[in-house]
Amino acid sequence: MKLLSGLYDRVMYGMAWVAAFLMAAMMFSICIDVLLRNLGFQSSAHLFTFTEYALLIVPCLGAPWLVRERGHVYVEIMLMYLNGTNRRRMSWAIGAFCVLVCAVLAWYGFEVAWTNYRRGDVDVRSMDMPRWMIVVFIPISFAMMAAEFARLMVRGESVLGDMASAVVMSDGKPGKDAAP
Repeated sequence: MKLLSGLYDRVMYGMAWVAAFLMAAMMFSICIDVLLRNLGFQSSAHLFTFTEYALLIVPCLGAPWLVRERGHVYVEIMLMYLNGTNRRRMSWAIGAFCVLVCAVLAWYGFEVAWTNYRRGDVDVRSMDMPRWMIVVFIPISFAMMAAEFARLMVRGESVLGDMASAVVMSDGKPGKDAAP
């Protein structure tokens, strides 16, 4: 089990590093594209296609890591006004809902990718690309996010990050559930 967990961790962190690399590569390709156009040259259509594909792939590769780090965005306004017990219950309900939604999207995404593979669908742009190779990142990402949310819940950790702002009373002093 430890071997499988270590392999999973390496895959997840590897995906995050590839996402970071692709973001830098997108920035570089956009700069090259703009520079070529401003110099009066015709830029490659492949640069545009690469950027389009990367805009889909980057969030998919980075999202599981973001869940693990609890760096995703959430609105905490309701949680700020709940006491500790109700806040934990609400956090658990949110976590369960996240696992469910991610699992459903992963299932549906696998079906779409498998259908694209079976039919031999091709995404025609400046280069022809098998569509399953583009969309397969979606179900992998959502399956790993479901696993990360479930992992946090099994460990008894909140799926949400630390409260960014403690409950503060109108006099500016921390409320009863605020951090010291």
